[in-house]
Amino acid sequence: MKNLYIPLLLTVLFFSLFSTQANAQITFQIGAGAGYSLPTADYGGTTVDFYKGTKYGMNSGYNFHGKVRLGLLFINAFGEIGYSNFSGEGEIIEGNNNSTVDVSNKVLSLRLGPEFKFDIPLSPITPYFDAFISLNTFNGTVQFKSAPNGLPSDERNIESASRIGVGGGGGVLFSLGGLNLDLNIQYHLMNLVGKKFDGDATKNQRLESYTFINDEADPAYLLGNTAHFISDSRAINALEFKLTILFGI
Repeated sequence: MKNLYIPLLLTVLFFSLFSTQANAQITFQIGAGAGYSLPTADYGGTTVDFYKGTKYGMNSGYNFHGKVRLGLLFINAFGEIGYSNFSGEGEIIEGNNNSTVDVSNKVLSLRLGPEFKFDIPLSPITPYFDAFISLNTFNGTVQFKSAPNGLPSDERNIESASRIGVGGGGGVLFSLGGLNLDLNIQYHLMNLVGKKFDGDATKNQRLESYTFINDEADPAYLLGNTAHFISDSRAINALEFKLTILFGI
């Protein structure tokens, strides 16, 4: 069934693009901006949760992006490339400040989708809603200190992995001649499709659970097993606030 998600989402977005208002003006805008991202669902939590394998323990972080907006005949669409940085630092066992972890995630996101504008006559303000499909690539680092279960204290890379996501939100455009300010809020489900558990059976299985995204349950999970402890799939979601400066018509 998971293999059906991608063509289904592409079909929905295709028809959404052609359902926008038929009298839209011809526009092309390009620009860049920055914002703030709040991890939600399993992407948040604490570093204790990260050590237990129930959540990722990420704190809020900053995002930077480039954006293109196109309005042509009855199509209103946007494309975006963005970079977000999340991190978490703290104890891995409650009440034990000697055993800690420092973990970071970097996310490169490519997005494409339709916009639904609501023009207000004689007003420089244009509210809109949007939806998108995304390709998200994750990597990062993890470093334990004085951790049990044979975990080393040197910094290790989190292997790169890609997932298909979806999202949506809305915003307000402020038109200032050839300059446009875009205030936007989006909710992003970053790993809707492609969840999996990775790892090398010949290596430290506990460490391997942390050095891959591992958003699917460990197929070798066994209650009480310290090497195979990720029991459920995990959602990587974020709420994003963005300000973009756009140039064009």
